[in-house]
Formats: sequence, structure tokens, C-alpha cells
Amino acid sequence: MSKVNDIKNMKRLQKQITPSQALAEEISEEKASTLQLIRKRVSFDLRTDLHKELKMQSLLQEKNIYILIEEALEDYLKNIGK
Repeated sequence: MSKVNDIKNMKRLQKQITPSQALAEEISEEKASTLQLIRKRVSFDLRTDLHKELKMQSLLQEKNIYILIEEALEDYLKNIGK
């Protein structure tokens, strides 16, 4: 039981940051170069024809589906303000 309490206490002591705080925080070049890529698992519905095409492109390009989705989202977000 003590081990469980130790884990809970460690979790409580971890720094928590809100999304608005994260967006407001500046990233220095030093920090950016050492910044570790962290992914978040998400779940959403997708049309079956899009999923099928995505799987085909994934095979043709020899990339994971999530990489293709990340690239497409990066392009979209980069061009949305233009």
C-alpha cells in the first residue's frame, strides 16, 4: 500500500501546465534542439474511403499512417493563415 501512496505523491508533485500556459511559453533555440518529441494518442472517426486511401499511401510511401497525418496537419496549419 505504501508503494501506491508513493506513486500518488510523486504524481501530485509533477508540474502541471494548462494548454494556454504551454502556448504562451516561449521556446528558446537551445530548448527546441533538446525538446523531445512527445505524441498523444487520439481517436476520431474517418470516412472509410479516406482510410483506405491513407493505408494505400502509407504502403506506397513506406511511412506510418500517423506520419502521413502529422505531415498533412502541419501543412494545413502552416497554410491556414495565408
